[in-house]
Amino acid sequence: MNDVMVTVSGNVGNTPALHISKGTEWTTFRVASTRRRRNENGDWADGPTLWFTVKAWRAAALNVVDSVHMGDPVVVSGRLEVDEWTGPEGESRMGLVVNASAIGVDATRGRVAFTRVVRHDTVPDGAPGGSGELVAVSAGDADPFGLDVLEPDGSGAGAQGDEDDAGDHTGVGQRELVTA
Repeated sequence: MNDVMVTVSGNVGNTPALHISKGTEWTTFRVASTRRRRNENGDWADGPTLWFTVKAWRAAALNVVDSVHMGDPVVVSGRLEVDEWTGPEGESRMGLVVNASAIGVDATRGRVAFTRVVRHDTVPDGAPGGSGELVAVSAGDADPFGLDVLEPDGSGAGAQGDEDDAGDHTGVGQRELVTA
C-alpha cells in the first residue's frame, strides 16, 4: 500500500459544501495550516500557509455540514491526494486533498460540545432511533447504547472523586462525562 496518511491542524477557510453523487453524500471544505516557528531573534513568526481541500463521505459529510463552520480550528486526518486540473487559461493546476478518515474541532483552541447522532440504520434493536427518526444525544442525556454516564454530583461509573482543575472534588469539573 502506497497511501500517504497525514494529520493537518488549521482553520476552516470556507463554509463546507454538501454534494450528493449517485446517492452518496460527500462534503468539501478548505483548511489553511500555517506553521509557527521561532525566527532568528527567537520570536514566534508565521511560516508559509498550506491550503488543503478536505473531503468527507457519507455520515461524516452530514456531520461536518452541521458542525464545522468557516474559521473553526480543526484537526483532520486522512489520506493525502493530489488533485490536478486545467485552469481557465489552459494552465496546469494542482492542489492538495485530504480524503478524511477523522475530522474534529481542535479542543486546544476552544471549548467543544459533542452531540452523538444516532441514525436509524446504525441502531441496535429497541434503541432510540430504531423507528427511523434521527436522535441527537448530548453528554447530559441518556445514552442510547446503555453506556454509563456520570451524574453531576460525580457519582456513577467511572467517578474518580479526585480534585480536577476546576477545584471541585467530583472528578468531572463543570461537565458530565460519558464513558465508552
